[in-house]
Amino acid sequence: MITKINGNGSCLFIILLLSVVFTSCNDIVKYDEGYTPAEQEANSGAPVITAVYDVADTKMENPITEGTTGQMVTIAGRNLNNVRSVKFNTVECDMSNVYTAATKAVVQIPSKLSMEQVHKIEYTTDQGTASFAFTIPFPDLTVSGLDCEFKNGGQPIVIKGKNFDIYGFDSGASKVTLNGAELTPTNISATSMTVDIPEGTADNSVILLTWTTSSGHGQTAALPYRPTAHLMYGDFEGVSMNIDGAVKDHLSIDDDSSTGGTTASLGHKHLHITGSYGAWAWNTIDLSCNMSEVEGDLANLDDYVMKFEVLTARNFPMPIETGLKFNINWSTDWQWNIGDGAGINTNGDWQTVTLPVSGMATKGISRPGSWQTLRIILQPQVAMDMDFRMGNFRIEKK
Repeated sequence: MITKINGNGSCLFIILLLSVVFTSCNDIVKYDEGYTPAEQEANSGAPVITAVYDVADTKMENPITEGTTGQMVTIAGRNLNNVRSVKFNTVECDMSNVYTAATKAVVQIPSKLSMEQVHKIEYTTDQGTASFAFTIPFPDLTVSGLDCEFKNGGQPIVIKGKNFDIYGFDSGASKVTLNGAELTPTNISATSMTVDIPEGTADNSVILLTWTTSSGHGQTAALPYRPTAHLMYGDFEGVSMNIDGAVKDHLSIDDDSSTGGTTASLGHKHLHITGSYGAWAWNTIDLSCNMSEVEGDLANLDDYVMKFEVLTARNFPMPIETGLKFNINWSTDWQWNIGDGAGINTNGDWQTVTLPVSGMATKGISRPGSWQTLRIILQPQVAMDMDFRMGNFRIEKK
């Protein structure tokens, strides 16, 4: 047994019995790795790194040149005992998870990422520092949208996406502005962050995210706040409606006064669907009017999405079995995979939904100003009671 005891910046190795024990600067960790006497030797010079392996590669046959955050790796080389620090891209490892021998060290790549992409390991012992080329790929920042584009002023709004937590929104390295005025993000996580919308913020405002990539390139993402320029139906005045099935007796056109207590208001009327429906019952709502103005020429529908707000009443979640489909201009019916298969429950508040246009408009969309029809199909896969609302339908360019 070997026990590695750290004190006053040095480690004392005591050979006891047959198994091996290694410790970090604060812990004593027991291993039975079968280390050889050569691996227990004190450093005779500066450290040298010859290769890096995934820790599962116990025979060290397949060296790697890049890794991911949280990955356990084995660093192979010489003079690797008495380690002082191990850094990946300038970020120091948790030294309580570093275990060393003269010819190898097991370490965990830090979960924190650095914007300083030096692409190397820095391994420091009592005899010096070794550098070794090694890449930790830095993930891109992805901005997918807002939880609800029609939140009221004075309310928090959630920005959704990926990797917000590693792009410096908490330090000011990356910024969020609203019509040019800086906002302070809170509740920053890997998949979301929150900003407060000031009272009195106007419709058609823009939330702008600004950040710098790991390669030094500036990036921005613009998110619309209360966008009304491309609403397809507004208050449903002048809209031809053809309704078929049981939904005919359970559909109403309501306004914001019917949804008290919400943190969002649409500012326009919306569809309200209630009632009990049998399994596989066929229901359709056809909405027809002249096409509203849309950014661009609609030549490539892959560049466009349909957005709307949805509200599910409390105790009436919308499971995937709700069976909602859409088509535009009598195209192929496009099945909405509600909540990516998990369904949604907005708990009595509005939430923005974004769906691809191309699948529901296989026959295309004519130019703005021409007659267009959106068909909403409701065909539940099981018998269910419903109470949900949809409004502010719009087609937007991505």
